[in-house]
Amino acid sequence: MWLIGLTGGIGSGKSSVARWLREHGIPVLDADAMVRRLLQGDAETVTMIRQAFGPKVIAEDGQVERRKLARVVFADVQAREALEGIVYPRIERLRLEEMRTLEDCGHRLAIWDVPLLFEKNLRGNVQETLLIWVPVEVQIERVRRRDGWTRADILARLAAQMPLDDKRKLADVMIDNSGDWSETENQLVEYWRTLAERGLVTTGPLP
Repeated sequence: MWLIGLTGGIGSGKSSVARWLREHGIPVLDADAMVRRLLQGDAETVTMIRQAFGPKVIAEDGQVERRKLARVVFADVQAREALEGIVYPRIERLRLEEMRTLEDCGHRLAIWDVPLLFEKNLRGNVQETLLIWVPVEVQIERVRRRDGWTRADILARLAAQMPLDDKRKLADVMIDNSGDWSETENQLVEYWRTLAERGLVTTGPLP
């Protein structure tokens, strides 16, 4: 299977691009969704997080309180590395399981939507990389409007990710999502055409 690593950063619009690709028939494996599944329903993961971070990050229903956990790990590099050590091996297991299911269903192409693709040295798990890029000030303003976070909170999140300008140097393909969505969609259509030329998708779903 040809696996495209889709990445970006907070406020870059990666989720919107993933949704466009999914709506046009390409399966999307979502790392963030896998994390939510693990934090909500995987007893082993929740137990390890309780042991590592204490009961303060566990809700009354036994699920991990993601917002409280985020405050802890984005303020402490060692705490963040501890969480990643718990979560990432399990995400990899889920990724492989989902890929096998897709291959059994005859799919030849899929998207691996993973924010920390470059930070976690996951480039070797995909055949090509697709970066959704915007200037850093656009990231900050979009997250401020969307989530109501303070600038300090946003900068703490950004500090935990490789700058998009650095990712831009590493990516195989870049989509500039700093303008209107119509401009982004035009770039996605062109990218789709390159996939079609390589026989990875059909031309049918193009707008």
